[in-house]
Amino acid sequence: MDIDHDLSRIFLSNELPTPTETASIQLEVDAIMSNMSFLQAELQGLEERLRVRRGALSSVRRVPPEILAEIFSNLVTEDLDSEGRDTVLDLGLVCKSWRRATLGSHRLWAGISVNQDQCNETSYGRIITWLNRSGVLPKTFKFDSLDPDYCDRGEPCQMSSPTLINLLSLGPKLHKLILQFSSHECFRTFLEEIGPKPDLMNPRPWDTLQSLELELTTEDPWDEPLEASSSMFHHLPQLENLDLHLPLSGTAFEINPTHARFVDINIPPRLLQGLKAFTIHCDWEGSHILAMLEHCKNLESLTIDLRGGNVNWYDGNDILVRNFTELRLLLPKVQTIRLESASNIEMLDLLRAPSLQDLHFEMESGYEDPSEIDFQESLLRFITASNCQKTLRSLHLRKLVVSATELARTFFELPSLTGITLDRCRFEESLFWGQMEDFAVRSAGRRGSSDDSLCLPHLQELQTLCIPVEGPLLSAVAKFLKVNREINPLPCSWKVSYRTVMKAEVAVRGELDDLSHDGVSFHVLPSESFGD
Repeated sequence: MDIDHDLSRIFLSNELPTPTETASIQLEVDAIMSNMSFLQAELQGLEERLRVRRGALSSVRRVPPEILAEIFSNLVTEDLDSEGRDTVLDLGLVCKSWRRATLGSHRLWAGISVNQDQCNETSYGRIITWLNRSGVLPKTFKFDSLDPDYCDRGEPCQMSSPTLINLLSLGPKLHKLILQFSSHECFRTFLEEIGPKPDLMNPRPWDTLQSLELELTTEDPWDEPLEASSSMFHHLPQLENLDLHLPLSGTAFEINPTHARFVDINIPPRLLQGLKAFTIHCDWEGSHILAMLEHCKNLESLTIDLRGGNVNWYDGNDILVRNFTELRLLLPKVQTIRLESASNIEMLDLLRAPSLQDLHFEMESGYEDPSEIDFQESLLRFITASNCQKTLRSLHLRKLVVSATELARTFFELPSLTGITLDRCRFEESLFWGQMEDFAVRSAGRRGSSDDSLCLPHLQELQTLCIPVEGPLLSAVAKFLKVNREINPLPCSWKVSYRTVMKAEVAVRGELDDLSHDGVSFHVLPSESFGD
């Protein structure tokens, strides 16, 4: 008997089944569910077999170990703290090929960062093993001792750690050492432990350092002997790169910040003379930076971080300032200058850099109440005095508050520029780009003339970063670049980032397509916080 046929009147209507029909239907439901369970289990088994086989055919398995190593290297920072080291080790636990890739990526092991709790007798061997896996690559070791209460707890000074001293005496050769001190007394303790006299036949990692970053953070008043031979810096090794963070003026000279004028920073002249790169973080009053730069005759890269300090360089009682106001301090080999967290660029009035190629300004100004600075005249005076009009290649401006007219005129006066960055700058954008377009139009009418009469005839990269998405700004920049192509045959890249994540370029897609045909490539960079 065909049960479905006999029960069709029930399935095709709202008729109530009899008890016998109900029992029959329930038996059929149970049979169907049992069969479904069987088929579902079989399907899950097939799906798992399919997943395994697809995994075996995955292109990831065919990625060469060298490519995997490159990918892994881009996942981590330069000097790895404990979290970063765990990430590297976890990558090596995925499978044998990934472990081989991590071990083969020497960059992953070329840097390590530890604090006083992680630098002990037990960890010494692990630190050595980690650094040795970097092969012949330059190695970086960072020691963080910024816990100001450590020594106050009655513990031996963290900088007297035998493990740290052994690493710098007997460990692998280091390229860069980063030391962070909670006080200058800790720095003195470290120097006493490491010892001043190297063995020329068997130099220690400390003696052969190429790069040293010193961060002195103290809650105590600054106490540096007047005698240079007694200075805490006297026994530093010879270096190529020095990055020095001095304590904040308000901490080191809490009673009266003007006292900074009467202390010395006795970095040995022989050390300064050998530097190729020098970074100084200092908001102290006085001519300390000038006094150090006076010896830096081989310097190629200079970074001055004023930490937002409004340093008055023109102290009529300071002999150095008087001398270099009349005859600027010559930095004959400097190719890159960075002035960071500065309220003005007046320091340039004391310098000459005839080999300058790259100039970076990161200003310190509030966005709630911005005030324009004297930018054009100071910059052009410096460039003229340096006679670097033909060597200057890039100008990077960050957080600069300036007159649109001044800025446009500045770029017109610098025809050798190939790269320009405008990052979080404050000026009247429509006026600025309108003037830039006008300069470009005039230049197009003077094609064949000398570069001095043309507006940015060699521009190859323009970055307009953290710009507002509202308004016709993109269109204004595009119009300038379009006209600039008439005097500039070189390929050009235009990079943009916005204050908020929006595709504002959609509104000027036609203009961007035109630029692409004219040799200008357009790139949108990740958005960043406007307050950074």
